[in-house]
Amino acid sequence: MRLPLFALAFACSTITGFAQTKDVSIKSGDKDTLSLSVPKDADVKTKGDKTSIISPHVQVYVWALPDNKSVAAAVPKAADVIKSEFIKFAVKSTSALKVAGHDATLLKGTGEEADDNDPGTADVVFFTDGKSVFAACVHGEHDDAEKLRPELLKILASVKPSGK
Repeated sequence: MRLPLFALAFACSTITGFAQTKDVSIKSGDKDTLSLSVPKDADVKTKGDKTSIISPHVQVYVWALPDNKSVAAAVPKAADVIKSEFIKFAVKSTSALKVAGHDATLLKGTGEEADDNDPGTADVVFFTDGKSVFAACVHGEHDDAEKLRPELLKILASVKPSGK
């Protein structure tokens, strides 16, 4: 199943929907590899291969996956990748989309929040800049991932390889 083209077009056209944005860099290893636009009020922290983007409206987590050579190789590892935020992840659907002009995979699933074991949902997007592989996730109780998906797609629509 493919993500409807209009949904991705909407996400791309509404990147300016954030009141104000700032660009942040995502590293893979010790090199800046991506830049993306996040809400200006977001607190951005990186620890190891994980970058947390926390704003009053959305919490997005991005992992650099330097040991993975392709999106297809990373997808089966989704539960392990996001376990610091969301556990017992069970994929309920998979969709194809594009991020930065490359094929990406959106996984939607259920599980539990890692901090309190509340049942919930998570959306995980595996994508590449053509050289490195990344995962981005939103999650929450009940159907919160579905509600947060448009914000995740706005951020992913802004992905650019660093230096471009």
